[in-house]
Amino acid sequence: MPKNTLALVVAKPGHLWNGLQSLLRTLPQIDIIAETQNPTVLLKIGTEMHPELVLLDASLFDEDAWTAVTKIKAECPHIHFVVLADDDLQRQIAQVAGADLVLPKGFPAAKLVALIEDLLSQRENDNRIEPASKEETKTNSEGGANTD
Repeated sequence: MPKNTLALVVAKPGHLWNGLQSLLRTLPQIDIIAETQNPTVLLKIGTEMHPELVLLDASLFDEDAWTAVTKIKAECPHIHFVVLADDDLQRQIAQVAGADLVLPKGFPAAKLVALIEDLLSQRENDNRIEPASKEETKTNSEGGANTD
């Protein structure tokens, strides 16, 4: 029986929300799109929700929401987080929290689709790659050695 793939969009209603929803509808891997403007819904991931992809508007997030992202990535490394950031500070915070991709708002939609398709197909096509290991390498800002 085929499994439904859930994507979660965390953004304010408006152009960004509508654009992300439309973009996700073009991806055949995505069967269900859940939407919210409340970052606290992240606390339900793993218990009530089981998304494979979470798209976030970084401007909605506070310290507690980023802590939730960090916890989710530690417990469920198969969930891919794509963050749209307004500035370099938001980008840095998202990377430290464990985001798989951090892109500036206004990033070309066609490129975003390709990056999301790559993220979703990576786990399906190559179970040998562990997203958590990849992220530790990307987000290690303190110069620590990677122990693969």
